[in-house]
Amino acid sequence: DQPLNLFTIRRGVDHVHLVLANYFSLPDVALGKLHVAPFAGIPLPYLTVAFASPSDPDHESSRTYILDKGNEQAWPEGLRPSASSSVTREFFDTLKHMTLAMEVQSHKPSLGTLEHKAVVHRDYMRWKVQFKYNFSTQGQIQLHMAVTRQLPTPPSRIGTTARSPTDYIWRYVGLIVLSGGYLILETWAFLGNVVNDAPSWRVVLVQNLSGAFVVITNVVTIACFLHAWSEAPVLVYVEPLSWTYAVASMGQWLSLLRFLSFNPRTYILGLTLKRGAPQVVEFLIGVCPLFVGYVLFGTIMFGATVPRFAGMAATATTLFALANGDEIRDTFVSLPWHGQLYLYSYIVIFAYVVLMVCIGIMEDAFFTSAFPSLWKQSTATLTEDQWRHVVELIHDRTKASHPDMVACQTDILTHVERQLF
Repeated sequence: DQPLNLFTIRRGVDHVHLVLANYFSLPDVALGKLHVAPFAGIPLPYLTVAFASPSDPDHESSRTYILDKGNEQAWPEGLRPSASSSVTREFFDTLKHMTLAMEVQSHKPSLGTLEHKAVVHRDYMRWKVQFKYNFSTQGQIQLHMAVTRQLPTPPSRIGTTARSPTDYIWRYVGLIVLSGGYLILETWAFLGNVVNDAPSWRVVLVQNLSGAFVVITNVVTIACFLHAWSEAPVLVYVEPLSWTYAVASMGQWLSLLRFLSFNPRTYILGLTLKRGAPQVVEFLIGVCPLFVGYVLFGTIMFGATVPRFAGMAATATTLFALANGDEIRDTFVSLPWHGQLYLYSYIVIFAYVVLMVCIGIMEDAFFTSAFPSLWKQSTATLTEDQWRHVVELIHDRTKASHPDMVACQTDILTHVERQLF
């Protein structure tokens, strides 16, 4: 998402206080039933401020402030509404970045009423919200908001028990045994190719790349199953575990592509990527310096005034979108006349040349994969009449130059003729 840019000190101070005021007013104004600190042990919001050292600008020191509703003294002195302009200026002169973090809790709809004793303890959803204020060297504060979901309370109903990781033990055991057996078979086949053929390791890895990929994927999958044994109920709330499962699941499906190679029609995607991707990568490596130059130019020239170019990442994202035909008019309108000339040159080069070359390379790879017979180069064959003419020319030259070698040469040419025809 595009960051929100704050260009004045007063707006920066007002925004931080407005965020905190809105947080404490959520229970009264939100449509849903939300709870904020200090309800049910929800921690109070806190502000972490990183300052630059006066003696060493590259070194920073941080300090955390616990904030409460209506307590002005809990804020840093430079962010207090009653602070003088000189104190506030001094605060922002040394500021590098600051993060305002808070937690919000929302109950899920209950499955019954407490009068009927259908639910003893209602489970809830909790989010942690972070507002990150990064002070840019171009004289502005870039604001990003990040939301992460926290671990909820496990449900507990009368007459039932909440599921635990041990409830899934046989399911995990079956999956582990299945993946382990497949892993052993793949490893055995992989090592068998190495022992029997005995080529170089580089050739083995290239020829068995798909097999090695499946082996690695199954190792990761087994590790996932073992980890999930103890983390199954909280999988969605633990980001590293979610990443591991997501990568392993995607890898398992990608490994299925190797089983489609028996038919070129079903494996057309793999063949196209195999033939075209290396050429595209080499071409893009040559284009990379030009793209970086455009990114640097856009960031330096327009980063302070146009949010779409406020930083290297934002500029690269904008230019990539332009090359694919997205947000062209809005970006043109946001730039002055010399910026529009900059966009004209970029679009001509990257949208009309670079993109078309990449498409052409992949098209060529697709057609050579889908219709190999149409793209095979014709190999010239020597007919028997042509061969006899060549033999006659050789005999005439040999009789004139080396008559003693005619008999030996005749035997050699006869042997070659048998091999050819």
